[in-house]
Amino acid sequence: MIYFFKSLPLIALLILHLPICVFGSEALRANVRIKKTDGSTREALVQLEDKGKFFSLTMPRESLEAGIETIDILPEFTRANIGEDGYCVLPNGMLTKFGKRKDGFMSSAMLMRLSGFKKADRAYAAIIKGMANECAPYVQLKNGIYRLGYRFKLKAIEPYEDIIIDFYPLNGKDANYSAMGRLYRKWQLDRGEVRPLKERALERPELAYAAGAPEIRIRQGWKPYPSPVAEQTPENEPKMKVKVTFDRVCEIMDELKRQGVDKAQICLVGWNIRGHDGRWPQSFPVEPALGGEEKLRALIKKGQSMGFQIVCHSNAVGACQIADCFSKDDISRDSDGKLRKSNIWSGGQYYRICPKQYRKKISKQNIEKIAALGFRGLHYIDVISITSPVPCFDPRHPASSKESGECWSLELSDAAKLMGGAASEGGYDHAAKNLDFALYITFNLEKIPAMADCYVPLWHIVYNGIILSNAASATVNYPLKAPEVAMKVAEFATRPTFYFYSAFSDKPGGNWMGDTDLKCSTEEELKRSVSAIKKGYDLMLKIGRLQYEFLESHEEIAPMVFKSLFSDSTEIICNYSAKAFSYRDKAVSPLSYEVFFARK
Repeated sequence: MIYFFKSLPLIALLILHLPICVFGSEALRANVRIKKTDGSTREALVQLEDKGKFFSLTMPRESLEAGIETIDILPEFTRANIGEDGYCVLPNGMLTKFGKRKDGFMSSAMLMRLSGFKKADRAYAAIIKGMANECAPYVQLKNGIYRLGYRFKLKAIEPYEDIIIDFYPLNGKDANYSAMGRLYRKWQLDRGEVRPLKERALERPELAYAAGAPEIRIRQGWKPYPSPVAEQTPENEPKMKVKVTFDRVCEIMDELKRQGVDKAQICLVGWNIRGHDGRWPQSFPVEPALGGEEKLRALIKKGQSMGFQIVCHSNAVGACQIADCFSKDDISRDSDGKLRKSNIWSGGQYYRICPKQYRKKISKQNIEKIAALGFRGLHYIDVISITSPVPCFDPRHPASSKESGECWSLELSDAAKLMGGAASEGGYDHAAKNLDFALYITFNLEKIPAMADCYVPLWHIVYNGIILSNAASATVNYPLKAPEVAMKVAEFATRPTFYFYSAFSDKPGGNWMGDTDLKCSTEEELKRSVSAIKKGYDLMLKIGRLQYEFLESHEEIAPMVFKSLFSDSTEIICNYSAKAFSYRDKAVSPLSYEVFFARK
């Protein structure tokens, strides 16, 4: 343990009485740098505690002095020179090799508590077990030296638990990111934080259905985005664009059946008053321009009678002034007492609701009223699993980031109890316990930062077989995308996901799922869109059972050729190269993939 007693000088922080542990040829020690809000800094070299299977660095909460802005922890064994063999990988899947590049810095939000470092045939997996929401792992290159570090941002925060980082050595054939992911998955399962999909699907038929069906999201209507009116009122509210009425959704379902799509979960986006992001957290009344509540109820019954699972999109995070339940008293505040603002969406300027206030005042009535419409399936609540929870500093309803995350997770739990399952936008750890489907895991499938070399499926190695997912924002509507993008759905065996009117932004470059879209304004557009969905349905028939399997390893077996190995011994070979690749006596064509099921 490391104790930062307020009254002792820096030299007293050095822990020298423990035997020096060795990782390869390097001592298991770490530099701990403290920066205070008054601008002063301190630094100490400390040794890690040997816990048998791992080495631990602990800073008890009661020993952390007031006025700390940041704490940087830089293990000595996370150091590499340019040109050395190895890499480091951040929670967001960004992998950095120790190649020659300009000095730089890259951090990651806490998508998972996992990161790792590899050099030659030795590696380690680091798990942040305390104060994780305040931590941002980072890779830095300076003066020819790479470092992997951990920055805890504690400005104005009262520590609510010990800072703990545990480092697990991995050697030989396990010195890679696949082994890091497997180790973290086991930790999550062993402590009961998550349960395998195979177990949960036996308890909830809605989840079992979704695991064997593509996801189809239909954006029905929205006001201009970004909004030309920041603070909207009923008098200045922009007019809503109507794209897909409830009657038209019924016609989409008819076309799905005509083309042989017998199973799909259909998520209605913008069914609520004034469409997508129209007046959150207000949901009701059901938008009249789309047909109103009577038409919506008829749509739900029709879809269910056809064998489809019908769900909807809601929001428990944002609030805009035009909502009939808006109150500044419910908005989360930052450490300076200012209201936390989000972006300007279709409903104007959005503010972040304090999760405790939402749970107390809005949640129960809202979700129960939504469920009463007849929806069954993986109910979607926007945002809560794609951003790190933050503290609320309002003295009337203070909340730590951990409490905020727990409130969001309870929203997912309530959805599962009322409608059979829960979905949200991303796959962040604070939501994993109650999350059944993540709409996308990364925004950076194609946009690799300068300090990274590639994106690797670290999240999928951890959570495939536990949480259903779509690989990335770019893989929405994947049959219409370039092969390099579309192949990721098979490479990670994720759930095919489609979106009518995913491209709705009036801002150039504002469509984070891409500009390639499904539309249905004409019969020709409808048939073409459903034809793309049929390809996803056929893929589910072929490899859908892999939703239940763990992704055990992922590796590059030849230049631009990758192998994904699943827990049932299925192998998927993805060939991104310009030449055919032979595997198990079969040629894998360029820019294509092949599935090799277990040998009988």
